[in-house]
Amino acid sequence: MSQDVEMMQERRRQAWRIDQIEESTAPGVRYWRQQVSKGTLREAVHMVEVDPSHELVQLRPVSFQGKVVRLETVGNLLHELETQGQRCVAGFNGDFFSYAGVPSGLHMVDGEIITSPLLTKVILVMMNDGSIKLEKSVRMSALVHCESGYNMSVDMVNRARKAGETDQACVYTWRYGDSTRTPAGGIEAIVAANEAEVNLYPGVPIRGIVQSIGEAADSPMEAKSWVLSLTGWKARAFLEQAAPGTALTLSIQYDKEIQNARQVLSGNSTLAFMLLKDGKIPEVLLDSRIRLNSDRHPRTIAAVKQGKLYLAAIDGRQPGHSDGMTLLEAACFLQEQGMEHAINLDGGGSTTCYIRRPGDERATLVNQPSDGFEREIGNALAIITKAPKGELDTLIVIPSAVRAMTGSKVAFQVKGQDRYGNASPVDGEQLHWSLEGCIGSILEKGVWMVGPVPADGRIIVRYGNVVQSVPVLITNQAARLKLVPSSAEVEPGGNLTFRVEAFDADGNEVLVSNELLSCSTEGEIGKWEEPGYWAAGPVGGRGRVKASLGGIHTFADVHVGKSHYMIADFESLIGIGTEEVNTVVGSVTITKAARPSPVRFGTFSGRWTYDFTGKPGISEARMTFVKGTGDRGHEIEGAPYRFGLWVNGDGSGHGLRLEIEDADGIRRFLNFTDSDGLHWKGWKYVCTEVPENTRLPIRVHTIVLEEANDAKKNKGVLYLDHFRAEYVDFDEDVEGPEFSGMRPSDHSVVTTCCPLIQVTVKDSKSGVDTASIRVWLNDAVLPHTFCKDTGILECKPLEPLEKGVHRVTVEAADMMRNAALPAATWSFQII
Repeated sequence: MSQDVEMMQERRRQAWRIDQIEESTAPGVRYWRQQVSKGTLREAVHMVEVDPSHELVQLRPVSFQGKVVRLETVGNLLHELETQGQRCVAGFNGDFFSYAGVPSGLHMVDGEIITSPLLTKVILVMMNDGSIKLEKSVRMSALVHCESGYNMSVDMVNRARKAGETDQACVYTWRYGDSTRTPAGGIEAIVAANEAEVNLYPGVPIRGIVQSIGEAADSPMEAKSWVLSLTGWKARAFLEQAAPGTALTLSIQYDKEIQNARQVLSGNSTLAFMLLKDGKIPEVLLDSRIRLNSDRHPRTIAAVKQGKLYLAAIDGRQPGHSDGMTLLEAACFLQEQGMEHAINLDGGGSTTCYIRRPGDERATLVNQPSDGFEREIGNALAIITKAPKGELDTLIVIPSAVRAMTGSKVAFQVKGQDRYGNASPVDGEQLHWSLEGCIGSILEKGVWMVGPVPADGRIIVRYGNVVQSVPVLITNQAARLKLVPSSAEVEPGGNLTFRVEAFDADGNEVLVSNELLSCSTEGEIGKWEEPGYWAAGPVGGRGRVKASLGGIHTFADVHVGKSHYMIADFESLIGIGTEEVNTVVGSVTITKAARPSPVRFGTFSGRWTYDFTGKPGISEARMTFVKGTGDRGHEIEGAPYRFGLWVNGDGSGHGLRLEIEDADGIRRFLNFTDSDGLHWKGWKYVCTEVPENTRLPIRVHTIVLEEANDAKKNKGVLYLDHFRAEYVDFDEDVEGPEFSGMRPSDHSVVTTCCPLIQVTVKDSKSGVDTASIRVWLNDAVLPHTFCKDTGILECKPLEPLEKGVHRVTVEAADMMRNAALPAATWSFQII
């Protein structure tokens, strides 16, 4: 039995445990909040079922203003539809995208082609007959036909033509914006159409007359014309066949019956895969040698079962909340749910799910994006209800079931809903409250004064003839308290808001009023103004805040000090430029990079390219900074003690330095790297301290990558994120786990063909993220066990190893997503 098959069988034997809560959404639409677990993995999943045949349901891909001109959040895209009179009950992020806002794959709305590459990896198709199809490897076949009989194949529609790309033919319409946004180096023909507005449909030819043609870039566009942009031999051939006045016909077709599609949303990034086909997992996902198969990320997934569409947002990269899934884990999870076909659309920090919660007028964000905020994306899928608004049918009481501590106060909120799930207004003054059982008293405003002794009962609310009740339980016992947040930074004189959560012995949350808590502060850093509200003192320092209930205590770490100053987060490149010294001309560039390129925070990182090859002597790639007026140098407020920068290294060993200028105009270089230079690969936080007695203010001028050793001259790419000035040491966790105790030891000789492989993985701050650990044996992933208490990782080969040298690599990260650098790598020999 092969190693891959055995791994697969082991995974299938371990079924996912699913705890879920269903909420009413709209006719033809169901929503579940799921807590999913298997072994040490914990997942938060948001699943929506859509019946595409339901007369009151509509599925609609959406992009900003119906074009592909910029990025936007899912929430704002749904709101755009709502301003047009639509009622969105759910929404998910769609395809991967470029930073300019163009989805990576085919995007069709109401049969119209909005953007299309030549080949799309996987697609979600809503057919004209209302059925749903999930397909892979969908190819476009597009031709421009000249009246002379010459045919020119088209490579893409409404997509960026990049500088240096040759032998391409690109079609642009008003859906791409006001101009083609193309670089110099090609020709462009502006073609006037017969229609007042050019819309492209599969199988429907578009005819037009060439108005102008010649060398051009970034040609303007109007709704009644389209532009053909060409490079290389295609440009030369077209010039021989066409001139102003030439009649052209553009026709576009797709394979796999896509010409019969009404709506299309794609997945076209490195994360886009077919997960299930006819209920079976594709063999490519079982190959443990393919790195993408073992990468664990948030996921946005589309699946089909018995004619219904299922959309899932799986959170990830958040230990304790949700770890994320590998492609194989996601496929197994969906297979267990009986899904017939499934595709992975996208994932990472883009994974977003909006749901209209019971009683709400609009859909709201329900998942936790891994970046900590909702990312702007290229397109989304909206689920729209066409159900009419009716009279009040149900009262929605929040919270809907309560455990409360004796003597607490609990405020209830009431919303209304009609029989179709639409919000229905409720006049709070007309609500009538009552109690069942000896559980205290209820005020007319819906505030429950919890009784003094343990009991259970019900709280009842009436609105006309509509009645709703809430089960409640009173306890005088709490087993655990938790302060949220558990750690915080605040500037001197600032304020913090804390929330105290209480839990019983079974882990159930118990509501506790702040008035019942006793709060104090350890260290001269500030004081509680009242339970829940804390004020920092006038000077910096570290300490803890404490909340107590009876004999139970909880703490949160607080650091008072000036917050970091962000010099560049690389979400924008305004004020950032480049210079080159003794490099290949034009090789030093800085551009925005989106995932799947390395991004540490937010949506973009800075992609910094260089080429030192063939240049003897000192070579430098320089990144320059300006601020405000355009004067050289970025002035830094206050008195920073150091500068820090996240760098995704390329292992080149080049030096990295920072050039600053003090108030006297004296410039000096500070080293981000030591004599080993950029010796790592992956994300690493580097910092350099400001010399004492530096006259303020400081101006940051350049970050310099340099190399003097001709033997180390190379061409490479670095990725940068969050360049900042730091004023106090917040003792942040910026370093990953460390490895020790490799077994068999490096370069050792063993005689057994199935040796025990062991290594200790420990992290002194946030701790090791168990879900991040991967073990590679001879370039294939190997299952392992990990004891969090001891830090010992163990595994054995699934099959006897052959004689010879075998290589082990172990990767891990901590709970703050800092990777261990370098990964643990060692080898042993079997004789």
